[in-house]
Amino acid sequence: MDSISIIRTPIESELEAFKELYDSSLSSSNTLLDSVVAHIRQRSGKMMRPILVLLVARLYGVVSPATLHAAVSLELLHNASLVHDDVVDESTERRGQLSVNAIFNNKVAVLTGDYLLATALVEVGMTRNYGIIDIVSKLGQDLAEGELLQLSNVSNPEYSEDIYFDVIRKKTAVLFAACMKAGALSVGAGDEKAEYARLFGEYIGLCFQIKDDIFDYYES
Repeated sequence: MDSISIIRTPIESELEAFKELYDSSLSSSNTLLDSVVAHIRQRSGKMMRPILVLLVARLYGVVSPATLHAAVSLELLHNASLVHDDVVDESTERRGQLSVNAIFNNKVAVLTGDYLLATALVEVGMTRNYGIIDIVSKLGQDLAEGELLQLSNVSNPEYSEDIYFDVIRKKTAVLFAACMKAGALSVGAGDEKAEYARLFGEYIGLCFQIKDDIFDYYES
């Protein structure tokens, strides 16, 4: 059994409930949108972010409908950012799979990203938790700011360590932090516990991005 399978063991049933809700949130009568969404689903990956939401919720309480809606919202926002990033970066591939803009076109990719973002807002509203809604709202700002910060430093000959950590904190770590804090809030955890969860998530996100960046220079 690999490490991810071991980590998922305590939340297997909750993860199945997440998958069902995630799929239902993206059901549409639009044929083109369904085709794009089907392509995006093919790269479901390890689902690290919803796993973090569910694990923290289980740590502090019992996974609730608010937990599931929060996890779906954050995963949708994450996927929306990836679709938009590929357009911005003019990327034709992501994780060994052709990007949405490569298969369809930039217009379809941007509109699909917008749809995913809008659906994320619908899902976070279903939590009926203003703390979680606040997290997701600010997360969208942080992710966009992180991308802009990276773009503004592409040609910077003095790309310092401080700038690097600022970029990866806003590009990646904020999402992991948001997942863990949202999971805590979804089961009524207090401010102190929610902050511990947020900080732990930020550290996980920083480590994840550093490791991912290393793979750009060395074989995994």
